Amino acid sequence: MTSRELTVPAEDGYPLAGTLYEPAAAAAATAPLVVIAPGAAILRRFYGRFATYLAEHGATVLTFDYRAVGGSRRGRLEGSGVRMRDWCILDVPGVLTWVARFYGNRPIHWVGHSMGGFATGLAHNNRLIVRQLNVATLNGYWGRMAVPERYRVLLMMGGMGPIVVRACGYMPGRMIGGEDMPGPAFLEWRQWCMTPDFLFGDSTLVERANFPKLTAPLCCVQIADDPWGTEAAVGHMTAQYTGSRDRTIWRVTPTEAGVAKIGHFGFFRPEVRETLWRPAADWLLGASEGGRP
Repeated sequence: MTSRELTVPAEDGYPLAGTLYEPAAAAAATAPLVVIAPGAAILRRFYGRFATYLAEHGATVLTFDYRAVGGSRRGRLEGSGVRMRDWCILDVPGVLTWVARFYGNRPIHWVGHSMGGFATGLAHNNRLIVRQLNVATLNGYWGRMAVPERYRVLLMMGGMGPIVVRACGYMPGRMIGGEDMPGPAFLEWRQWCMTPDFLFGDSTLVERANFPKLTAPLCCVQIADDPWGTEAAVGHMTAQYTGSRDRTIWRVTPTEAGVAKIGHFGFFRPEVRETLWRPAADWLLGASEGGRP
């Protein structure tokens, strides 16, 4: 397996930092090009070990950073106008267009972690996706989260968050367990998390109409000990992909995975290589043709 750094243009031309993982042997003409889309405020390098695993099994894999995050950040975040929707309606469509241009003879498979899963629902060109695996992709309304985490989120999103953004000019990553976020991106995320319908309750987000355009088979991983991606939260989001001809939810527990804890991030850690990565890769790369791993 080899990897190389590159730049992928977003829909509006904004340069996104990416890493391409390629198998050691020439990929078969029918081998998929897999895109791994990060969760909000998570760096692409977090997914590097899973990308390497897929490349070792014959796939070419692309990871990328959203604008104003990680390698795609340009300067200071104070005064940035980047919203969360920009990651979904500008960055994700740009990545899809780039992949279709340079790998148009290969099926495009998508792995979306958290926001990286519902981002494709907002992308106007999501029909390019042939198969999609969502990991902990959820309706982020605080009331669907587990107790007591929902109250911590309510305090952060509903109270402290806007105060911190006003004071700092952005949301420091240490406050949310990730990377620094532009203020408008955090505040839009907050708005959605305060609404039972999440982003579907935002009348200004006309791109909601693109969800039914995604027709690819969809497998959504729901992790039993994820306090954010509960059964209710993942189930509500999965139901929005009404155009998918094959929608399934794969519920996994730490016991089944052979670990003490998975949570919102643990699916991408190598401790679950044999128990979760292997069946996920079989489904994603086509060795398993059923509705779920």
